[in-house]
Amino acid sequence: MSGALEGRNVDGLRRFLFENVPLRGFWLRLEHSWAAALEHQSYPDPVRRLLGESLAAVALLAASLKFQGTLVLQINGSGPVRLLVAQATHELAVRGVARFEAPGDAPDAAPGFRALVGDNARLTVTMEGTDRVAAWQGIVPLAGDSLADSLEAYFATSEQIPTRVVLAADAHRVAGVLLQKLPTPTKDAGEASEGRIRELWDEAALLLQTVQAEELLRVAPEVLLPRVFTGHDLRLFESHPVRFQCRCSPERVASMLKSLGEAEVRDVLAERGDVVVTCEFCQRPYRFDAIDVERLFAARPGNGGSSTVN
Repeated sequence: MSGALEGRNVDGLRRFLFENVPLRGFWLRLEHSWAAALEHQSYPDPVRRLLGESLAAVALLAASLKFQGTLVLQINGSGPVRLLVAQATHELAVRGVARFEAPGDAPDAAPGFRALVGDNARLTVTMEGTDRVAAWQGIVPLAGDSLADSLEAYFATSEQIPTRVVLAADAHRVAGVLLQKLPTPTKDAGEASEGRIRELWDEAALLLQTVQAEELLRVAPEVLLPRVFTGHDLRLFESHPVRFQCRCSPERVASMLKSLGEAEVRDVLAERGDVVVTCEFCQRPYRFDAIDVERLFAARPGNGGSSTVN
């Protein structure tokens, strides 16, 4: 397939502009980062697909905003998916997790978005500062029949920026495009000019909705975007790297075990033969055997402060 990305490192986000028109967009695709996010996870296909779309969505959302810290997209559902959290930092380090009903109860087919999250679900977008204190938060009911529909409603309600979003995910890749109509510069704000810009926006938004999931997942942006927005002069910028990164680490787990106390850790070691701590977010297991525990408590000074793996 011409423009296909097979065999290349495709983890990245690229910004694009419509020349001489206040329309902008962001294209994103993840492959290696998506594999890393799934390495220790096991999801039914529909849940995995929704999580992948959420990772693409939060990275696109983060790219469209100016902030320092972590952006959190959270779905609280009333369906099989009870909780979904996707995070992206201002440097586009992403991670995500979904909590769902037991695999035997989760849908095996390909249920729609509403069937997965339930009719009473809500979407929360939170910006955490570098000190992890929420700087702002927006909560809106989910809208439409997809996560993309809900994001568009969020932008219309909370940011008041006309926005169109397309998302796709499979077992190997996630991808997305976010398109926005920016405020018209004052010098171009004449009625005729504004009307023309509105027409161009309506046209571009309709064209974006014609993108198929397979195209989004496999065709390179320098091929895909001119094909979709035929007749429009686009400027495509260089790729910005996107990577998977969880906050857990061996050092943080060791600090947490120290905070539990030597007696409790040794009790677990005696009972089970090792101590295994699993990150609640990415499900990566950290195993400490007898030698590791000895080393952990060999230096008693600096017993370490409280820490959690999340």
